[in-house]
Amino acid sequence: MLKAIVVLPFLLCSMASWGDSQATAVTGYANILQLGTPNHDVRYISGNTVYVEGLINGHWVGRYWSAGGRLNVPYELSDGDDAFALQVGQQDSSEGATWPSHQWLKAGWEWVSAQELPPSARGAHHFVVELKNQDVAVTLRVHTLVDGTPILVRWLELRNDGKTPLPLRAVFPWTARLWNTQAYQQELPPGSDHVFTVGTFDRISHGWEGWLKWKKLINADEHVESHVGHGYKAPFFIARNDAVGEYVIAHLAWSGNWDIDVHARQDGENASLFFKAGPWAPYVQRVIAPGESVATPSIHLGPVQGSLDDAVHAMDEHVREFVMPARDQQRAYLVQYAVPGDQGYIAKQMGDLQGMNEKNIYEQIDLASALGAELFIVDAGWWDPEGYGDWEPSPTRFPHGLAPIADYIHKKGMLFGLYNEVVGGRGDWSHSKFYKQHPDWFIPPYYLVDMTNSAAVEFVHQQIRHMIQDYKIDLFRLDYNPGYDYEMGQHVRDGIPENDYWRYYDNTYRLFEEVKKEFPKVILQQAAAGGGRNDLGFVSRFDEQYTTDGLDFPPVLQDLSGQLLGLPPEMFATAFGIPAHSPNRGYLDTHLRLTFTTGTPWLAPIAYKLGDIDPAIVKEYRRHVLLYKSFIRPLLPTCVVYHHAPLNAYQGVDESPWFALEFDSPDRSKGWATFAKLYASPDDTYVFKPRGLDAGKDYRVVFDSTQSARVISGFDLMRDGIPVRLETPWSSELILFEAAAK
Repeated sequence: MLKAIVVLPFLLCSMASWGDSQATAVTGYANILQLGTPNHDVRYISGNTVYVEGLINGHWVGRYWSAGGRLNVPYELSDGDDAFALQVGQQDSSEGATWPSHQWLKAGWEWVSAQELPPSARGAHHFVVELKNQDVAVTLRVHTLVDGTPILVRWLELRNDGKTPLPLRAVFPWTARLWNTQAYQQELPPGSDHVFTVGTFDRISHGWEGWLKWKKLINADEHVESHVGHGYKAPFFIARNDAVGEYVIAHLAWSGNWDIDVHARQDGENASLFFKAGPWAPYVQRVIAPGESVATPSIHLGPVQGSLDDAVHAMDEHVREFVMPARDQQRAYLVQYAVPGDQGYIAKQMGDLQGMNEKNIYEQIDLASALGAELFIVDAGWWDPEGYGDWEPSPTRFPHGLAPIADYIHKKGMLFGLYNEVVGGRGDWSHSKFYKQHPDWFIPPYYLVDMTNSAAVEFVHQQIRHMIQDYKIDLFRLDYNPGYDYEMGQHVRDGIPENDYWRYYDNTYRLFEEVKKEFPKVILQQAAAGGGRNDLGFVSRFDEQYTTDGLDFPPVLQDLSGQLLGLPPEMFATAFGIPAHSPNRGYLDTHLRLTFTTGTPWLAPIAYKLGDIDPAIVKEYRRHVLLYKSFIRPLLPTCVVYHHAPLNAYQGVDESPWFALEFDSPDRSKGWATFAKLYASPDDTYVFKPRGLDAGKDYRVVFDSTQSARVISGFDLMRDGIPVRLETPWSSELILFEAAAK
């Protein structure tokens, strides 16, 4: 007998207009069923995703996938493949471990129970299957969220039921056969020899976070990893099945080291794609005390029928509605102006902080206000080097402290943001009062605060509370710059060496959750040496993310296009050409178009002071600020993104001289497209065919470069396209669309 756990779809209100409190978009059907079979099969339905798991011969396995909403018929349930992987034990028995070396807990699972828990804070249905292992005293709870989008969320909870500590060496919270495509050869186009293509971020270097490449797989593995600690790519992948016209898109919500393996197996009859993903450490990741329970990082994954755009839209909806923090819309997506003290106009040379002083900051506030900025950030360098870690303003450069500056910013009608590196990562902490009092609260040699230490975490919390309250800040900008921190460190727990990452990030995540609860109006913005923490672990706890420190033209646009494949644009703040690299801004109109149409605007200083700048340039900034506030921002939090170039379904980020992104309202009534020429090429014209308009509507089309406009039918726009001529590198165009009145 079928047992219905959730039978009603949940419908969430759409965002009505700019200024409303955070609402969520309408989502699809969500349903979880216990099928009442001897194998305790559970069917998860979310949007058009259908997934079945069950217990086969002591293994908890995935038995069926559908991206099209089709329920399985009884004989379609396969014997399946393991749905998770756990390994307990120390590295080898010579360490004196009581646990066997490298014991994988694949078999030996027994059914205990299944139940629906209360919905998540954002309304997703939450279901748990509980299993017990026959061989090791471990209880496993398999958690799944379904939210009506095609994306499912999965994590594991392990409880040590034994009397001795349990060393957890490896864990992959979700493993699966994503496709089993039979008779695939008749489905492929002539001349094609591969079924599967996988897209992953190809570089781990600082400044290249979104460098996505496509790779064809035939009986091969795509192993993607971050084993350098603070790496500069997110644990994300997207896979395509060319035989059936489907994608799978996935994130691992984790900020430490990780492994993702995608394996393609293709013979003459069948083609299958397998994956596993999870956190990584070279030795024990977590020592679980008797009676203790721990939760793994979550995996967000879903199959999608259709185009690359459809897969991106599914993940964007999921991240917006069920991952990103809810925003106070009056404090969201503001025009930001930030002043770093170690570079740009106020620094005599790179790294010199003397120009970061009261006089220059007040002049920059006046300039920002004149441009129409809504939020002013005092960026890096407001402290003295010998006070790094104490987070007090320089007494010589800011003799009156930061509170009067905050008052002046507020008087100008702007919010006040402040940069810090409160969890460490660079700088010499040895002179700080913090370090002198608690040298044991640091992880050598990186000068990282030991966030595995609860007393250190509380001390950091007090520092954050002090800055928010005493400096009157509205935006808290957290940076993290250790470079590669590799394995970070280890502590011996119950006689077993344990890698620090798991506890470090459990406590770091929890800290900022508590900060947000205590100061709900404060905007949390993070920049981990650029985009080093643009994973769902941090995205779910911070309102805004910094795209990258690789801000030179053209890689910054290639980087952005890659990161936008898995994350929505409004969460990104990008300084297109900071003053340290002023030639790389491109043309002025290019700099402005990119800043105000591809995410939350983030401006760096444009002059020494207001009186030094051409009034015509100020006018151009103000025009773009008005355009952003009146046209772009109302659409930005719900816009549907289409990737045209350089990244699309068949090209990686470095395979085209063009940058072309399209952003449209969900109802297809308005939108815009931003273009730039990345580098010189013989072809000076890009034919842009919009994909997010309504063929039955007429649109008023405005070309920003000439301010010319004409009305064109959506059908003609989508069929014939619009020629965009850009001859020179770093030139640009912006096109606006709005449905014309009948």
